Amino acid sequence: MAAIDGGAAFLRTLAAAERRLAAVQALSARRRRVRRPRIATGSLAVLIPGVLALAAATGGGPGGVLVGVGLAVAALSLAACVALLLRIERPLNRRFVEEERTMIEEVNRMRELFTHVAERDRWEERLKRSVRERLSRFPVEGGSFR
Repeated sequence: MAAIDGGAAFLRTLAAAERRLAAVQALSARRRRVRRPRIATGSLAVLIPGVLALAAATGGGPGGVLVGVGLAVAALSLAACVALLLRIERPLNRRFVEEERTMIEEVNRMRELFTHVAERDRWEERLKRSVRERLSRFPVEGGSFR
């Protein structure tokens, strides 16, 4: 975090925080895009054996080859689900949480310093309104991107 020793430093830090906000929002969107295929592959891994078991229980079950193919597809779906979770989604989630936490800490510090910097540098009312509006775009502790 940069030292905020005046109005110009405050505005530079705010611009950097806005860039970080855009990056956090992009990470959030990417998390949603990655989650969908993982849920689909996990559902497939659960549904195929369930359908095969139901068909076998009703008596008119599929042949041995079809059962083997179905179980192989279910196993591959499960492997894909686990791979997506461990290799892509978990590291992405860790990065998202870290970036969001850093951004929120920085913005909370800026919210605390805002009135002091504005008074000391004698900011115009228009600039104060603009900065307040820009600060209001950020989530408050706990985040809003989850």
